[in-house]
Amino acid sequence: MSNTVEPLTSDSCVAPTPKNRSCLLRTLERHLELCKVDRSQPVLVVGGGQDDLEILKACGFKEIVLSNLNADEVAIDAENIALPDNSYPIVFAHAVLHHCRCPQKAVGEMVRVSRQHVFFVEPNDSCALRLLIRLNLSFPYELASVAGHQYLHGGMRDGPIPNYIYRWTGREVEKSVAAYHPERQLEVHAYPYWDFYVNEYELLARKESHVAALAKKLGPGNFISCLHFWQSVLNLCSPLRSQGNKFICAISKRRLHPWIEARDGQYYMKNLNGPRDETLIREGNNSETH
Repeated sequence: MSNTVEPLTSDSCVAPTPKNRSCLLRTLERHLELCKVDRSQPVLVVGGGQDDLEILKACGFKEIVLSNLNADEVAIDAENIALPDNSYPIVFAHAVLHHCRCPQKAVGEMVRVSRQHVFFVEPNDSCALRLLIRLNLSFPYELASVAGHQYLHGGMRDGPIPNYIYRWTGREVEKSVAAYHPERQLEVHAYPYWDFYVNEYELLARKESHVAALAKKLGPGNFISCLHFWQSVLNLCSPLRSQGNKFICAISKRRLHPWIEARDGQYYMKNLNGPRDETLIREGNNSETH
């Protein structure tokens, strides 16, 4: 595997074209229906941009709050969201978590500030993706993103260091949110699938792998058409779909665990042995001091 990246040159500096959102929109729509989401409610977008705004509008959302790490209006750090618990009914992130230093903490924070649901789209972890990396048809770090931002942004925490592309599984989400929110029951729906959500510019910029060379040889438009054909075929069969490159996850907040109670704005474990006898507790404490 090569450890160097050829700089972007004039043959890769083509104008970015719109991406095909059809697969992403269908998948997101399916999970919004599954969770019975009320789209008249506001949605907070973590690490949001114009692409996210158009995606959510296409799904029927009207009140969309975009936030980002260095945004002028709503500046939010995904790993330490400066908002109270249950601030927004819905929280959404698309291709953001793998730019975090600790993606699990970012998911935990999104769940904390959500009142009902969290949705995120990220890379999927699978045997097929690990094989593609070994074949140098994918790369574990996002070098092209930093190169495309004049080597100043686009990496970890939107900085100049290329981020590791953290890939998820459903079980990993379950463990991460349970560890971050042990007081609450959380329902997790994870769905891996194939979706080559790229344009010609992005393909030609991926010179850290064989992808750019293949795109240049076949023609980037032809290569994308080929990718979209195969993604539609692979998504028809569940075992093949589960090996996909993308991962959408829906997390719904449910009631507290039966052994947890809320008192004075804090969570406590219930006394499973019956009501607390404060008199006996005081006498026990006094006896320990003698």
